[in-house]
Amino acid sequence: MDDFQRKYLTEAGLRIQHEGFTVREEKDELLPIKWAGSRVCNVNGTGGMTYDPEQIRRKGLEDALDRVREVVDDTLAYMRRMETAPPLLADGLSGDYRLLAEYSGTVLAGHQTQYGVQFITWDRLQDGTLWQGHYFNPGEGMDTAKRDFATRSGLIPSILLFTREQLAVIFDAAQNMTTLDLVSNSGQRKLLEGIMKQIEEAVPQVIDLANELTQYPQQHKSGEMQLY
Repeated sequence: MDDFQRKYLTEAGLRIQHEGFTVREEKDELLPIKWAGSRVCNVNGTGGMTYDPEQIRRKGLEDALDRVREVVDDTLAYMRRMETAPPLLADGLSGDYRLLAEYSGTVLAGHQTQYGVQFITWDRLQDGTLWQGHYFNPGEGMDTAKRDFATRSGLIPSILLFTREQLAVIFDAAQNMTTLDLVSNSGQRKLLEGIMKQIEEAVPQVIDLANELTQYPQQHKSGEMQLY
């Protein structure tokens, strides 16, 4: 296993652990992942996953496996980008910072730390110096930093993006409408079900977050993602 693969497995382990999974120490160039005491899969240094389909079905771990796969794929993508990105050069900046994107005077950079990759956005002034950095916690991945870069640079108007909390409330409202049969027709129901599925994919643990934000917590339904 080469240096990149080791860095990748370390980063993937931090990301997966941040999602609430148990990540055991790397063994035989594999990263064992557990959920609620049950083995979900092993992850290798190239982003591959091995698992027992029968155990996944028997233990009801399909959603957990899907979430690990999402994190594994996302982590591999940005770690490859970090590997090939040029150094970020600026007055007063020291350390290995990689330039991942720059648009309209806004910079998105990644910095490898002992706690995982940290992503930062800055404004670049006319003299080349960096100003007003927004720092994102290692282990959380790149999504929040990308959103910040997109809105800060003007690529996407901030009004077009919903926060996790807003999406959780929308999910809760859509769930109530479908559960209480408050929809006008089958077409509206289908749209609401699609909205809920899309939010679940975008915001893991959305049901728990919705429960925290609403007065009357909703019960989990069979088949819904339950990652605590």
